[in-house]
Amino acid sequence: MKVYSIGLFKVIPGNKPVLLNIVYELSSFGFFQRGSVKEVSLFVSRETVGRTNVGERVSMEHTQTQKVCHTTVDSKGLGCSVLTDSEYPGRVAHTLIRICLEEFYKVHPESEWRPIQSDVELLTPAIDQLLLKYQNPETADPMMNLQKNLDETITIVKKTVEQLGQRGEKLDDLAAKSDDLSFQSKAFMNNAERMNKCCGYV
Repeated sequence: MKVYSIGLFKVIPGNKPVLLNIVYELSSFGFFQRGSVKEVSLFVSRETVGRTNVGERVSMEHTQTQKVCHTTVDSKGLGCSVLTDSEYPGRVAHTLIRICLEEFYKVHPESEWRPIQSDVELLTPAIDQLLLKYQNPETADPMMNLQKNLDETITIVKKTVEQLGQRGEKLDDLAAKSDDLSFQSKAFMNNAERMNKCCGYV
């Protein structure tokens, strides 16, 4: 799972979105590929955010690049795009978008970016850090981490139940040989086991 870029744009309906900031994580690409990958990332991000309505959360898969561009545009016309691979969870990508918008507003108020008419780089160090942090969605997002822990717990419980089942078979053998159990107790265990098997088929 990878996040390749995070872009922020001024979006005016009917016009080409104006780039305000974009950061990339391209370590998985060769040195000579990175220039082209940056251009494609910017193109896909700009086109997708330009087709996103205000308040809408979009996750658009681009078949040519095999990437997914997640976007939203807020009520002030500030748009954010997160370009990921197809395995990256959409919910986490949209959480990242929300945090990036908040961080951008902390450093660049609307009065600063609203008059801008052409592409610029309004540096926002927190977004660079978020790009690195969200490379692993399980550690960056509390819900993903909770889900991972839950999945691990379910696996452990399943293993424990299976082991108890194996032990149960061994306990039956031990019970048959035991001097601690009376004939009636052994008969009760056998009948209970037969009843449980019978009810399992119903």
